[in-house]
Amino acid sequence: MTLISFFGNALTAYGPALAVFLLYVARNAQLVILLMTSAFFWLLSILFSSVFWYLIKPLQNVPVGTIFVAVTLQELFRFLFFKLMSKAEKGLNIIAKTPNSPLNRPANAFVTGLGFGIMSGLTLYLSQLAESAGPAILACNSCPGMDVFFVGALTTCLFIFLHSVWNMVAFDGWYRGQWLPFGFVMISHYAASYGTLLTPSSIEYGCAIALLIDFVILIVCTTLAVRPILVS
Repeated sequence: MTLISFFGNALTAYGPALAVFLLYVARNAQLVILLMTSAFFWLLSILFSSVFWYLIKPLQNVPVGTIFVAVTLQELFRFLFFKLMSKAEKGLNIIAKTPNSPLNRPANAFVTGLGFGIMSGLTLYLSQLAESAGPAILACNSCPGMDVFFVGALTTCLFIFLHSVWNMVAFDGWYRGQWLPFGFVMISHYAASYGTLLTPSSIEYGCAIALLIDFVILIVCTTLAVRPILVS
């Protein structure tokens, strides 16, 4: 039974992102390189977060502070990656399959955000996924009818695609010289991350509320991400 749970959680967490990678990203070597590069940038953000966590002792016992530092550094590295992308954009367009397509920017933003999300999902959930293959399941405090591993799988899946649309929204704003979209991305990232604290809490249906928060943010950010494409 736990083996079935393991594969079910794995496909729930990573299946949709894997499908997008195989059906879209893997067909284009340039997009694969962009995805891998952005994934490395996310790893750098977590490396610096770990350094802060290790050096600032009070953070080690305060999840709220740890989340604040981690999210802030992730968004900082999102901006740094955008600066790198903007420097390389001319060369990327030259070797693109459609050099003059107006969809190049949103496509690159989506793929690099997917790289952020996939690496985030692998780093934060993989160890928990491995535990789900153990001899038993672990009931969720806030939702006794669900186990922690499945809630984590759903959360991981949502965050992978949240990073994708966050990238699209932030990049579109930066390309237009506007910081308001990035401000919204940062606030929504804080909201989604802090919402995960409801899952292990004693609040009734806390995990459902946390997932609902993430899902609503995903819908809103997706609407903001595709709107410039539809307008153009």
